Amino acid sequence: MILYSFYGMSQQEDFKRKIKPGYGIARFLLERGVKHVFGIPDGHTLGFYDGILQNDGIDHILLNDERSAAFAADAYARVTGMLGVCDAGAAGSMNFPVALTEADGFGSPVLVIVGIIKSNEVLKNIPHDINVEGTLSAITKWTGKVLNAEYLPRFLEYGLKQAINGRPGPAALIISEDVFRFQEVRLDHFIPRTGGGSCSINSCRTSPAQEEIEQAVEMIRKASQPAFFAGAGAIRSRAFSEITELSRMLHAPVFSTISGKGIMLEDDEFYFGTVGLFGEKPNHKFIRKQADLLIVVGNRLTEDDTANFKVPVSTRSTDMIQIDIDPAEIGLSYRPWGVVGDPKAALQGIITLLKQQGITKNSNLQKVMEERKQNVEQLKNKLNQYRQKDRERWINADPIKPQRVLKAISDNLTERDYLVTDASSSARWIGAYYPVKSIGRKIITPRGVGPTGFGVGALIGTCIAADTYYLDSNQPPPKKVLFTGDGGLVNGGITEFETINKLGLDCTIIIINNRSLGFVKFGQAMLYKKRYFQTDRPNTDFAKITEAFGGNGFRVEKLNELDSKIQKAINSNGFNLVDVKIDPWELLPPNSY
Repeated sequence: MILYSFYGMSQQEDFKRKIKPGYGIARFLLERGVKHVFGIPDGHTLGFYDGILQNDGIDHILLNDERSAAFAADAYARVTGMLGVCDAGAAGSMNFPVALTEADGFGSPVLVIVGIIKSNEVLKNIPHDINVEGTLSAITKWTGKVLNAEYLPRFLEYGLKQAINGRPGPAALIISEDVFRFQEVRLDHFIPRTGGGSCSINSCRTSPAQEEIEQAVEMIRKASQPAFFAGAGAIRSRAFSEITELSRMLHAPVFSTISGKGIMLEDDEFYFGTVGLFGEKPNHKFIRKQADLLIVVGNRLTEDDTANFKVPVSTRSTDMIQIDIDPAEIGLSYRPWGVVGDPKAALQGIITLLKQQGITKNSNLQKVMEERKQNVEQLKNKLNQYRQKDRERWINADPIKPQRVLKAISDNLTERDYLVTDASSSARWIGAYYPVKSIGRKIITPRGVGPTGFGVGALIGTCIAADTYYLDSNQPPPKKVLFTGDGGLVNGGITEFETINKLGLDCTIIIINNRSLGFVKFGQAMLYKKRYFQTDRPNTDFAKITEAFGGNGFRVEKLNELDSKIQKAINSNGFNLVDVKIDPWELLPPNSY
């Protein structure tokens, strides 16, 4: 749920006075708890910047690329659970699409402010006369265009509702320069009239229909061995206690997607890790052969999350309940019983009804629970054996394996810290090899559509969010680490090294450097008989690049250097980067479905 803090209206302030729209937008955001905007100024948005300048309590974070600004706003929203905001001019907004597509795919509430040319200059060969609305409307939940300041507050309110309600996502507001520069509107039109409880301020999380809950409970009570499969939506809904209670009540194992990591602690007796294209083999076998009911919670069941729709097998008649706030996500590739609504509310309804009716229709409850207990114990033993055998392969390997790098990172992070990844191969490794130490979203990874270049912008947004909202004077600040590949890093990230240094951010970047585009090379190996083409990269010295931007750079080429240098980097103040030379043929986790 997205919660906003409020700034009380001063009795001395004249709320009926007319103000410039740029001031009004900044005040609108400030009143709804937004403290940061990410972007790059443009001639068409100068009025907005002037408005931010005049409002204490809201700040602007200047980046070097609009794509990075949108990635930062997305990560900021994921960390805080609040609205992320980014801005650009008309030409600059053409860098937004890949980032907004990720926000839309993941379900991040992002509000985009775009300034365009004056309305009377359309079709006059003005260089920035671009169809921004047509471009962004295809990749956002909603895009609106404002040519008159009088309806700007209404459009802002509507854009906010679209971004945060239902399944969250990006909304864009396109505003002509003449609105910013020449028009005025009353201040009170930008001020919320109500406190909490309004969908215009706090997101509405709807409860499912009772008949959908009743049918789900009927299916659970008939099942011999239920299991849970949680995704990002379960974390967004904060359904932690409900899944924990149900897993124990039903004696049902909980699996997750990579984005669902954090729904339970890694060492919880009922959490068994990830499922999907690079998940763990014992989990896949359990779902396909042991579980007769899969309860899918806030999980889109994508190709990656289901190992190309083989876990569970889409052509088999495995019973499934799919709980999601977005009805459009239900039943795309499987034939589940759909429960449409907030996952937390849905699970609460299921728990209540199960307590009334009993967890099984089998008259011998003790026998049912004993069989489930044995199933879970067998899975636990098989998974432990699988992990131990796998660990022996990489723990002391030289050249260094990516799994070993993640172990070194994990050894230096606590339950308060954040791990950011880029897309491509680095995001896949964390599924099986990075243990979550606290519930909630402490992993920021681009699993919406998976664009490379996400990492550094997202690291900046994570740093700003964590340092603003989660600082405790009695504890050190949370650590923020980006785990990325060399290909992902050069795809849009290095220019923001300057931003990290300029802002004085305390963070670490750790590169698994295989001198290639690892995920693409993996595809050539698997699908094109190892006919490699255009996937090798030069042996770039990223440590020296970091030092040129004012950071501290480290290179690791041997296993005996790894732990000490990663420990030093993560535990040192300021901007640190560790460039780890890894085994060039350990491209991705074992394909184990």
